[in-house]
Amino acid sequence: MLVFWEPWELCPFSPVKIGISHNKSMQELKLMKSLTKIYLGVAIATSVLTSFSAIASAEEVTQPGSYVGAGISVQSFATNPSVVGANLAGRYKFDGSPISARSSVLFGNGGTSIVPTVSYDLPVGDRTNVYLGAGASFKVGGNSSLTGDQTAFALQPGVEVSLNKRTLLYTNAVIPFNGQSNGSAGTSLQAGVGVQF
Repeated sequence: MLVFWEPWELCPFSPVKIGISHNKSMQELKLMKSLTKIYLGVAIATSVLTSFSAIASAEEVTQPGSYVGAGISVQSFATNPSVVGANLAGRYKFDGSPISARSSVLFGNGGTSIVPTVSYDLPVGDRTNVYLGAGASFKVGGNSSLTGDQTAFALQPGVEVSLNKRTLLYTNAVIPFNGQSNGSAGTSLQAGVGVQF
C-alpha cells in the first residue's frame, strides 16, 4: 500500500500545524483570563468580607448608656388635630444600678416644658432598654405646652435601642396628670436619635 504525503504536512511550519498551534494558544489565553477573573473576584470578596467583619467587631453593640439626643414630639389625646413639636432628651445612667436620671425639653403648642424624671430601667436583649420614669412637667414659657398649661406630676414610659456604641434611637411618652387647668391630660409622644457618651 502506498502512502502519499502532502508537502505541507512534512513542513514543521505548515499552515495546518500553525493553525492548530494558534487555536491551542487562544484556548490557553482564554483559560488564563477566566482564571484571573475568578482569582480577582475571590480576592475582592475576601477583602469586602474582612472589612465588614472588622467594622462589625469595631462597632460592637452594647446596652444603651448615657446620652443626649433630639427629635420630634407630638401631643395627642388632648388636642384635635395633634400638635407637632420638637424635643431634646438626655439620660445619665448610674453604673451598676437599674436607675437613671433623665430630662426632656419639649417645644410646641405655644410654649416649652421641662420634664425631669428618675427611671427604673429593664434591659431586654443585648441592645434594648425599656424603662418607666416618674417626675414632673414644668411649663416654662408661653400660655401652654405639649404637657399642658401648668406644673404636674408625670410618668414617662419609654424604649431605647442601641444601633452601635455611639448611636441609639429612643421613644417615650410623657403623661402629665392634671397638666391642663381644666383637668384634661395631654400626652406627649417623643422619638429621636441620641449620641451616647
